[in-house]
This record gives sequence, structure tokens and C-alpha cells, in this order.
Amino acid sequence: MLFDRRPKIRGEDFYDRREELQLFFKGVEAGEGLIIVYGVRRAGKTSLVYVGLSELGIPFIPIDVRGFLADPSFLSPQILLGVVWEVLKRYESYQGRVKEFLSDVLEYVESLDLGMLKLRIREKRGELPTKVLEHANRWAKKRKTRVVIVLDEAQELRAYPRWRDLLAWSIDTLENVTFVVTGSEVGVLSDFLKLSDPNSPLFGRARLEIKLSKFSREQSIDFLKKGFNEAGIAVKEEEIEDTVDKLNGIVGWLSLYGYYRVTYGLTHVEALKHVEEDAAKLLASELEKIVKYSPKRYIAILRAISLGLKSWSEIKHFTEGSTGYIPDNRFNSLLQNLVKYSFIEKTENGEYKPIETLLPKAVEILRKKYGT
Repeated sequence: MLFDRRPKIRGEDFYDRREELQLFFKGVEAGEGLIIVYGVRRAGKTSLVYVGLSELGIPFIPIDVRGFLADPSFLSPQILLGVVWEVLKRYESYQGRVKEFLSDVLEYVESLDLGMLKLRIREKRGELPTKVLEHANRWAKKRKTRVVIVLDEAQELRAYPRWRDLLAWSIDTLENVTFVVTGSEVGVLSDFLKLSDPNSPLFGRARLEIKLSKFSREQSIDFLKKGFNEAGIAVKEEEIEDTVDKLNGIVGWLSLYGYYRVTYGLTHVEALKHVEEDAAKLLASELEKIVKYSPKRYIAILRAISLGLKSWSEIKHFTEGSTGYIPDNRFNSLLQNLVKYSFIEKTENGEYKPIETLLPKAVEILRKKYGT
């Protein structure tokens, strides 16, 4: 179902992206040790990975890093890779039925009792991350396959440089293990993996990079039409075009709009209102993870960009008018953090703009919360 709210698993539920999917197939089949899938939020990165691996029939371990943020100690390789050990044990009973395994293991990982996982890892004190990965490599080699470890939203691991050492070691050493990391462009490529930094162990290492962009206007319209046709629902052309104008090619929001109309029978106005409200709240909660460290300055920057100010000097002038003087280097750091996490983007001509059209609504939610 195109309008399913969860990440896709079956190819028939995955819209287009055939070029990126074929590239992903080739990377896995060629034995790449590291595949990076990056792009803006809700562009379908996770779905691309899950569909690709389920169609290839490759056993894999999906780890959504965001699920472990409540306790930062879980983000260390020794703890997080414990999931690999646990999931490989479960795979045996599925006898190669990867799609069925994937459906069940996603529920398992989402509901994983982190306390029990940590306890089990502590019980295996001698099992270093390299030993866990060597076990996975032997497991795959014995079965003449590969094991793929997916680190979803991997930029959250940026504070653990040990991960870069471990990925470099895995690329060089393990023939039957592939890491797939997903996340925002700057956050994953620069902030976490540091691919352009000569001091990073991953500098110069072989890898495959796949970028997912927002849908074009034409793709967005076609996506909605095909989804409604699949559901047997007739929708007016002007309603589809209005939705595309307001949701700006973000497939996650387009899908949610379709879900509300198909599942709950909402009108165009009702469905769009629900999406805008849900999206603004979610976007505000995501923004708050960064904003809370300097709310007045961050919110002023976001408000300036939401109001249509584009140049560095315009945004800084507006921000300082709200918060007082900010040193240039500090202002640059705040601005770049918003770029790193795909809340805003810097265009080729050096201007800044929101990635999502719903940013102004999210900013208003934060303004009310922080009283700015």
C-alpha cells in the first residue's frame, strides 16, 4: 500500500526510486562494506533500504538509532551491536523467509527491552564489538550469504568516534558484512563519518553513496494519483495540486495525507489540516532537540528564515535584533547545526531556506513554549 504510514518492505508498495534501488542492489551484490543512504527527512531512506534488502533476500539487522537515545550509553558499539547477536539467533527459525523475518524483527527491535539487552551485553563482557562482527561474518559465510547491519539515522552516533574505527576495520576485514547507514546529508557524511577529514579512519575508504531528494512536483502528483487509484478513491485534480503545493515533495507527508483520506474517509480540507498539525508538532519536537540548548537564538534564526529572509547577513541582523549581539563564529555554528540536521538548506547561491513548508508552524509552536 503506497499510503502505509510505516516504512515499506515490499517492492510493490514502494513508489518509483528505481534508479536508486538498482544502485543499492548493485552495491550489496558487489559486496560493498559501507553503503550510505542520505537525504532530507521523510524522503523514504528507510523504505529504500528495507525494500532493497527484502527483495534481495539478504538477512539484515535494522537498528533505528533514535530508539536508543533515552540512554546515551546504548549508543556505544559494544551495547548497540548486541542487537546483532540477538537478531541473528532469531533468524534461524525463518529458514530464509526474509520478508516474514523482517516484519517480525522490526517489531522485535521496536519493542526491545533495552534494560534486558544491556544486561545480556554485560553478561558477555568479553565479547568486544569486533568479536560480534566476526561472529556475524562467520555466520554469513557459512550460509553463503551476507549480513547487512542497518544503522538508521546514524548521525546520532557522532559523539562516538569508536564507530568510525569499527566501520573502517569492518570494511577492510569482513568479506560478508555490509554496513548501511542512513541520515541527513551533512549529519552523516560530515558530522558522523567525517568522510572529507583526512584524520578520519574512513577517509579514502571505498563506499557507495546514494542520495534521495524530495519528490518533484510531477512525482508528487503521480504518487498521490497512483495511491488513490490503488485504493479505488476518486480525488479532484485541484485537491491533489493543492496538497502538493503545501507539502513540498516530502513523501512522508504526502503518504500521511493519502492515509487519512483512504483510511478515515476525511475530506481534502480535513486531511490536510490533520497532516499540517501532526507534521508541525513532530517537526517542533525534532527541532527542540537542538533548539533547547540556545532557544532564543535558534528560534530567532528559524523565524527569520520562515519569514523569507535568505542571506546570511539578513538572518543575522534579524536574529541580533531579537536576542542581542552574537559573535560571527557562534552564529555560523547555530546556522550550520540547522543545516546538518536537515531543517534548513543552503542553496548554491549561498541563500538559506526551509526544507519543509511547515517549518513556520513548527517555529510558532516553539515560540509559544519558550515564550520568545
